[in-house]
Amino acid sequence: MRTGAEDSNRRSPKISEVIARELASHIVNAKLSAGSVLPTEREMIESFDVGRSTIREALRLLETRNVITLRPGPGGGPVVRRPRPEDLSEALSLILQFEDASLDNVMEARRALEPTIARLAATRISDADLDAMDRTVCLILENPRPDVFQEQNRIFHATLSRAARSVVLQVFVESLGSVADGVAGGVTYSARRYIAAAQAHARIIEALRAHDAAQAEQLMRDHLDEADDYWHKKHKDLVSRPVVWRR
Repeated sequence: MRTGAEDSNRRSPKISEVIARELASHIVNAKLSAGSVLPTEREMIESFDVGRSTIREALRLLETRNVITLRPGPGGGPVVRRPRPEDLSEALSLILQFEDASLDNVMEARRALEPTIARLAATRISDADLDAMDRTVCLILENPRPDVFQEQNRIFHATLSRAARSVVLQVFVESLGSVADGVAGGVTYSARRYIAAAQAHARIIEALRAHDAAQAEQLMRDHLDEADDYWHKKHKDLVSRPVVWRR
């Protein structure tokens, strides 16, 4: 049974919040694609029978949640924008900053989750996914440069997380990857290290192609542990820094 204090702490949603949730549900249920134009402000006022300020507050709420963008000027208005995992990484970074979390803490979470992703992907991955991951390895080996590695490494891990066909794990792992992007954060590697990382990726792909879940899981754990060891040896100050919210 709830106490009176507990009930008083449970705030009733504002009308604008209710409208924002209804609009979000409409976008999902109607399967509106990114770029779809929503009804005009005037049409929403008439449909929901509320004032202009309430509709604008609801739309601003959806915009801050990356559900829509608001195009200015004639012919503008609310346009659907599908939220992405990197959107969560911003909110996650802000929470982690207030909790005094470090890059090391984020890497620890990745080392706990991503081997599980690899294990699941081994039984669910498609040939198209494997081909996409193969391309990332080839591009890194052909051009072992920071910019190439950063982009192809991101594609490799994102493709793997999607291949696990576990949407919750995918969103969390991709968000953690954005927060704990060592190269973007200042971690430096030699060309030899980029090549070694690509070769580790190739071994993981080989286990995935063989649908060997145990091997894929172990190889991913070894790969992340090796990266963690390198960061602690070469960039100890960096990994101990607190996570900071950046846009």
